Amino acid sequence: MIRINWNPLPHLGPVPINWYGLNWVLAFIVGFILVRRWSAQWPQLRTNLESLFLWIAAGSAIGARLYYIVQNEPWEYLAHPLRILAVWEGGLAYFGGLFGGIVAAYVCTRHYGFTFLKVADLFAPAIAIGSAIGRISCWLAGMDYGTPTNLAWGTVYLNPNSFAPVDGIPRHPAQVYELIGDLLIAFALIRWRRKLPEGLVFWWYLVSFSVLRFLVFIVRGNVGPVLFGLKNGQVTALFLLAAALAGLLASLSRRPGTRTQTS
Repeated sequence: MIRINWNPLPHLGPVPINWYGLNWVLAFIVGFILVRRWSAQWPQLRTNLESLFLWIAAGSAIGARLYYIVQNEPWEYLAHPLRILAVWEGGLAYFGGLFGGIVAAYVCTRHYGFTFLKVADLFAPAIAIGSAIGRISCWLAGMDYGTPTNLAWGTVYLNPNSFAPVDGIPRHPAQVYELIGDLLIAFALIRWRRKLPEGLVFWWYLVSFSVLRFLVFIVRGNVGPVLFGLKNGQVTALFLLAAALAGLLASLSRRPGTRTQTS
């Protein structure tokens, strides 16, 4: 059994510390460093990499917030629209951040004249690693906690400020399951990224991530079923899986062969 007594809402004097936000800033920094390293043979992209990351960061933040609002009392937010901006209260959803980041990246790559799928291939392993980093604070703070379990690694939250129930019941560390899955996906993508045709690294990331999320949501305890016994994340994962498989098949049919070393 793992016991966690982590305060997710500390203060440095009068200033509140948002561990979740800081964790995602770290994830973006690590992602930027990795993509910059991998783009060493693509000087045109390197020149515009900072702008591209700013576009993606903005799109991710907007998408994560809107996706959360749509799923959680949207009429309440419409009645009090200023609350939409109150991200310090919490309320960011990963799927929304992923979709928003993809849209922003597509717009930005079109603006700079880059091939979207070629850029997306470069970013895909970094997205998986960044996602894994983001799960660290989720686990410590009790966000996205799991269902009760008798397994030896069940997590019990002790801090009264925890986002998980403080009831002494061990729960599946669903956040850690996803963290491990993200790292395995990243390892596979990094290993094969230079051997796959253009676009396949990105599509394989979306396929594998949607499957991972579907499975992890089986033991997610902070959400209930919404459709045919499936939880909201599972429904979204199925739609993403269908779109990713279609993209994967389209890329296979259009671009046989292997990628060039410049990607």
